[in-house]
Amino acid sequence: MALKPKKWLMSIFGVNYQNNEEETEVDPTHTMIIPRGTNVTGRIIGNDSVHLDGYYQGDIKVNNIVILGTTGELYGDIKAQRVIINGHFQGDIIADSVEILEKGKCEGKIQANKVLIKGYYKGKLLAGGLFIDAGGETYADAQIKKVVVAGVLEGNVACKELRTLPTCVLRGKMFADEIQNEGGRIEGYIGRYTDLAAQDQEMAYYLNIFNSRSDYILLEDKEYAVNVEEELKKEKEQEENECIEVLIDNKKGEK
Repeated sequence: MALKPKKWLMSIFGVNYQNNEEETEVDPTHTMIIPRGTNVTGRIIGNDSVHLDGYYQGDIKVNNIVILGTTGELYGDIKAQRVIINGHFQGDIIADSVEILEKGKCEGKIQANKVLIKGYYKGKLLAGGLFIDAGGETYADAQIKKVVVAGVLEGNVACKELRTLPTCVLRGKMFADEIQNEGGRIEGYIGRYTDLAAQDQEMAYYLNIFNSRSDYILLEDKEYAVNVEEELKKEKEQEENECIEVLIDNKKGEK
């Protein structure tokens, strides 16, 4: 059965987020499915999509889509083209796009070109574009090129462009070079992103990327692409080293 997760509803990508609901089909013949009630520990590397409705502990690296369903729990890091979270996730993500849906709860570091938050997120965020929907909650230290907020955003946030919608709540320290205020509640300090970056080497590095790359590009394709052959080679070497360590420990115990 083909799964049809909701696609972007983001005004920052030239889409009317209130009215446009495009859908994307995931090919079930090229999808690894971990069903509800299943507990798995390990590492997944490959080119197929992953659809998780059960419990999984370990890293996932695929040149495709990772989908975490409402009953899914995932503890580990993800590297993929696109990540859709509607369950519970704890770990770090590197991807072209990340979507945290209404029932999604995500904790960890996200690095992505495009991020949509309709559920709950807490962590550190580096992104080209961020849209927080009216029901979304984000508690993060963040550095982003362009932010549109209709929900809750709390933390230390630095961005090139900030757009606030009438339903938004901002709390904390906000640094932006351009602000488009359409309403909402703002509690905290607002300063200029460029001035802040001049005092911080890491911030200056990402600001240079935002200034030099078009649209919402933070990561180039190669930064979230998975070299499956190389990763499998590393996996094999790691397993061999673990076997050697076990063998050495066993010999010590025999003495």
